[in-house]
Amino acid sequence: MAASVAPSPSVPAALLDSVVSFFHPRRVILFGSLVRGTAVPGSDVDLLLVLTASDRSFVDRIPAFLPSHFPVGVDIFPYTRAELERMKAEGNSFVLAALRDGIAVFRRSA
Repeated sequence: MAASVAPSPSVPAALLDSVVSFFHPRRVILFGSLVRGTAVPGSDVDLLLVLTASDRSFVDRIPAFLPSHFPVGVDIFPYTRAELERMKAEGNSFVLAALRDGIAVFRRSA
């Protein structure tokens, strides 16, 4: 399965590689202050991951990957496709904004 990574100065390559290796996502979307251009010293990297499926609940997925060896804070939101579709249908403003304003920094080919 081929994958593509969009070059992004806002997502350190080591971080993106770690996230992709750990979660095997379909897509990784950078969103938040780094995309809006409002980041300040101490701003974190916000990543929304689109997973095909998971045998863990959402809240159990987050602590499974807590990167501590990066020079910036990282917030990871690993949702399955089904969870994202449900939240979009429910009008979840957080998810809708991340998907609307975010930049795909990784996309796995089908």
